[in-house]
Amino acid sequence: MISTQISYIALWSKNLDANRNIFANLLGIPIVYEDEDVVVFQTQGTQLVLQRARDADADLDGTIQFGFEVDDLDMVTQTLEQGGQTISVNREELDHSQRVTVLRLPSGQSVEFIGR
Repeated sequence: MISTQISYIALWSKNLDANRNIFANLLGIPIVYEDEDVVVFQTQGTQLVLQRARDADADLDGTIQFGFEVDDLDMVTQTLEQGGQTISVNREELDHSQRVTVLRLPSGQSVEFIGR
């Protein structure tokens, strides 16, 4: 159904540069992608993603989000829906090869499921 390994952990912050400095310069974790609003670090097996919290995403400051890769996104989404779970994004296209469903946990955090 889903991979038991977390694909990524995202940390949302208004101060992306300070967090980037800790992971890149102090801890020496390699950066695999970076732009103005995101920095992606590659650890063994799981990516650490720093996301800038601003504008429409400013309220996400301090939020931690994580995601799983799934083989069958339709089955996972249907299972969550049938279980009465809150889906905040339903099978949205990310690109031509991936879609995402975002589950809103009862405690408020988001979990992404990425697959075809």
